[in-house]
Order: sequence, then C-alpha cells, then structure tokens
Amino acid sequence: MNLKRLLPLFMLLSLAASACGAVTGGTETRTLTVTGTGTVSVPPDIVVVSLGVQTVGPDIARAVANNNEAAGAIQAAARELGVADDDIRTTYFYVSTQQQYDEFGNVTGEVTYWVDNTISLTLRDTSKLGDLLEAAVDAGANSISGVTFSVDDPSAAEEEARQEAVDDARQRAAMLAEAAGATLGEPISISTGSVSGPIPYYYGADAGLGVGGGGVPVSAGTTDVTVQVTVVYELQ
Repeated sequence: MNLKRLLPLFMLLSLAASACGAVTGGTETRTLTVTGTGTVSVPPDIVVVSLGVQTVGPDIARAVANNNEAAGAIQAAARELGVADDDIRTTYFYVSTQQQYDEFGNVTGEVTYWVDNTISLTLRDTSKLGDLLEAAVDAGANSISGVTFSVDDPSAAEEEARQEAVDDARQRAAMLAEAAGATLGEPISISTGSVSGPIPYYYGADAGLGVGGGGVPVSAGTTDVTVQVTVVYELQ
C-alpha cells in the first residue's frame, strides 16, 4: 500500500477531529464524538426592570421617609401600568453614613445619611416598557440599573433548538466519518445542556430619561435560546 497516498487522509482526519469532535480507536469499537448546536430566536414576552431610589440628608429619619415616599410612588405607578403585586419586590435596602469635612480636611462631626432602595419589577406587557420607565422617573426613581428582556416559558423554543442541535451533530459526524473513509453507526450516548440568553439593556440616571415627552423609546429585539448536545457515534 502506498503510504504517501494514505498520509493526506490521516492528516484530514486529525484536523477534522480536533475542530468538531474526537475520534477514538480501539480493538473492538471505534467511536466518534461530536458537539451540535441549535439556536432559536423568539420575541421576549417579559421584561424585568431594576429601579433605584437614593436619598441623602443630614437627618436619618427624614432621608428614610423621603426614600419610602418615592419607592411607594414608583410601585403605585407600576401598578397603574398593570404590574401585579407578585411581580414587585424589594431587592436591596441600605442606609450608610458619610462623615463631613471642612475645607482643611478636618472632621466636622456632622454626618450625612445615604439611603439606597432598589425595586425589581416584572412587566408582562413589554410594549409598556417605555411608559413604565418614564412613569418611574417621574415618581422619583433616580437610577435604572438593569432592563432585561426574557421569555417566561422557553420550553417550546428549547425543544426546537434541541432538535436542531441533534441534526447539527449528525451532519458533523457524517462529514467526519466520510472524510475518514468510515461508515457512521448508531449513536451510543447523548448528553445535553441548554443556555437561554436574555438580552440586557442598561440605563443610568443620566441616560436622558427626563419627565414629559412620552415614554422612553426602547426595542425588545429577540431572545436566543441555545441548546448544545454532545453525541458519541459508533464508527463502522
């Protein structure tokens, strides 16, 4: 047998296996391991908004009271736009102090109190997001730390993506088997894992969210649901 003719085939098999999978040989069973990926894009049907209220003052009781008033107004505005009570929760509340200094850097003995309150809202009508952001700012929110679009029930999209991943794995395996001059057999094992990546949008207090002028313009885009499967095939 001509070794020079066999050398390119062995090189091709080595490169293909390192890029798309792994080929193992043995005295009884030869196997081919490949990873397939499936991705399905779906429109998001929920959006989670994280709103913050920070108040500052020399009197702790007044600073907390002002913060509570603003937080209550934000929640009331959210309810008016259809956000259910079960979809409103406080995720952070913190009170801290800061010493005051004179022009020479000496402690004056005066203290300023900082009150930080963060509220998470789940909006199930994404078309109202712009109105919700505008209403929250009008009610007293002075920071928006995160806006995340997602899918409430991704199970159908995951099932479709999983089937695409299996088909992708088989196509890769068939290509490698043919390149190696082998016949692709039945799958020996399949392992799967899924990742659903929501699309985050971030707005700061200075992102132009002024009062009036209608809702903030936002775009939901699409959310990708991705599934990967690893399949071990028998080579004949």
